[in-house]
Amino acid sequence: MPLSEFEKRELELIGHGLEQDDPRLAVLLDHDAFARSRRTSFRRALVLFAVGVCILLLGLVVHAPTIGIAGFTVMNGAGYWALKDLRWTLRKSAPHVTPVEGTTSE
Repeated sequence: MPLSEFEKRELELIGHGLEQDDPRLAVLLDHDAFARSRRTSFRRALVLFAVGVCILLLGLVVHAPTIGIAGFTVMNGAGYWALKDLRWTLRKSAPHVTPVEGTTSE
Protein backbone atom coordinates (compact mmCIF):
# COMPACT_ATOMS: atom_id res chain seq x y z
CA MET A 1 0.00 0.00 0.00
CA PRO A 2 1.56 3.31 -1.05
CA LEU A 3 1.96 6.15 1.43
CA SER A 4 -0.36 9.14 1.32
CA GLU A 5 1.08 12.60 0.66
CA PHE A 6 0.67 13.50 4.34
CA GLU A 7 2.59 10.39 5.41
CA LYS A 8 5.36 11.12 2.90
CA ARG A 9 5.71 14.69 4.23
CA GLU A 10 5.78 13.46 7.85
CA LEU A 11 8.43 10.88 6.97
CA GLU A 12 10.55 13.55 5.28
CA LEU A 13 10.24 15.79 8.35
CA ILE A 14 11.30 12.96 10.64
CA GLY A 15 14.24 12.20 8.35
CA HIS A 16 15.41 15.81 8.29
CA GLY A 17 15.05 16.01 12.08
CA LEU A 18 17.19 12.89 12.45
CA GLU A 19 19.87 14.32 10.17
CA GLN A 20 19.99 17.53 12.22
CA ASP A 21 19.98 15.80 15.63
CA ASP A 22 22.53 13.07 14.91
CA PRO A 23 24.30 13.32 11.54
CA ARG A 24 26.58 10.33 12.28
CA LEU A 25 23.58 8.05 12.82
CA ALA A 26 21.94 9.38 9.66
CA VAL A 27 25.06 8.48 7.68
CA LEU A 28 25.09 5.02 9.24
CA LEU A 29 21.45 4.43 8.31
CA ASP A 30 21.87 5.71 4.76
CA HIS A 31 21.07 2.94 2.26
CA ASP A 32 23.75 4.13 -0.16
CA ALA A 33 26.43 3.55 2.47
CA PHE A 34 25.39 -0.10 2.77
CA ALA A 35 25.33 -0.52 -1.02
CA ARG A 36 28.79 1.04 -1.35
CA SER A 37 30.12 -1.22 1.37
CA ARG A 38 28.71 -4.30 -0.40
CA ARG A 39 30.13 -3.19 -3.75
CA THR A 40 33.57 -2.57 -2.25
CA SER A 41 33.52 -5.95 -0.51
CA PHE A 42 32.45 -7.65 -3.75
CA ARG A 43 35.24 -5.98 -5.73
CA ARG A 44 37.84 -6.97 -3.15
CA ALA A 45 36.60 -10.55 -3.27
CA LEU A 46 36.86 -10.58 -7.07
CA VAL A 47 40.44 -9.31 -6.89
CA LEU A 48 41.25 -11.97 -4.29
CA PHE A 49 39.64 -14.60 -6.54
CA ALA A 50 41.91 -13.50 -9.39
CA VAL A 51 44.92 -13.74 -7.06
CA GLY A 52 43.81 -17.27 -6.18
CA VAL A 53 43.67 -18.18 -9.87
CA CYS A 54 47.20 -16.82 -10.33
CA ILE A 55 48.47 -18.82 -7.36
CA LEU A 56 46.77 -21.94 -8.72
CA LEU A 57 48.39 -21.44 -12.14
CA LEU A 58 51.75 -20.81 -10.48
CA GLY A 59 51.40 -24.13 -8.69
CA LEU A 60 50.69 -25.83 -12.01
CA VAL A 61 53.68 -24.21 -13.72
CA VAL A 62 56.22 -25.06 -11.03
CA HIS A 63 54.72 -28.53 -10.42
CA ALA A 64 54.06 -27.82 -6.73
CA PRO A 65 50.72 -29.28 -5.67
CA THR A 66 50.73 -27.50 -2.31
CA ILE A 67 50.88 -24.10 -4.02
CA GLY A 68 48.03 -25.15 -6.32
CA ILE A 69 45.96 -26.31 -3.35
CA ALA A 70 46.63 -23.00 -1.60
CA GLY A 71 45.46 -21.11 -4.71
CA PHE A 72 42.33 -23.23 -4.91
CA THR A 73 41.63 -22.52 -1.24
CA VAL A 74 42.06 -18.78 -1.80
CA MET A 75 39.68 -18.97 -4.79
CA ASN A 76 37.03 -20.78 -2.75
CA GLY A 77 37.32 -18.36 0.16
CA ALA A 78 37.08 -15.36 -2.15
CA GLY A 79 34.09 -16.85 -3.96
CA TYR A 80 32.30 -17.36 -0.66
CA TRP A 81 33.18 -13.84 0.46
CA ALA A 82 31.88 -12.40 -2.83
CA LEU A 83 28.58 -14.27 -2.74
CA LYS A 84 27.68 -14.28 0.94
CA ASP A 85 26.26 -10.74 1.01
CA LEU A 86 24.60 -10.68 -2.39
CA ARG A 87 20.87 -10.31 -2.38
CA TRP A 88 19.36 -12.57 -4.99
CA THR A 89 16.42 -10.72 -6.52
CA LEU A 90 15.80 -12.93 -9.53
CA ARG A 91 12.78 -14.60 -7.98
CA LYS A 92 9.68 -12.44 -7.87
CA SER A 93 7.13 -12.79 -5.13
CA ALA A 94 4.01 -14.75 -5.92
CA PRO A 95 1.28 -12.59 -7.38
CA HIS A 96 -1.83 -12.05 -5.30
CA VAL A 97 -4.45 -14.54 -6.43
CA THR A 98 -8.07 -13.55 -6.12
CA PRO A 99 -10.80 -16.19 -5.92
CA VAL A 100 -12.89 -16.73 -9.01
CA GLU A 101 -16.60 -15.98 -8.78
CA GLY A 102 -18.70 -18.98 -7.89
CA THR A 103 -15.92 -20.82 -6.07
CA THR A 104 -15.70 -21.26 -2.35
CA SER A 105 -12.59 -21.77 -0.31
CA GLU A 106 -12.92 -24.33 2.44
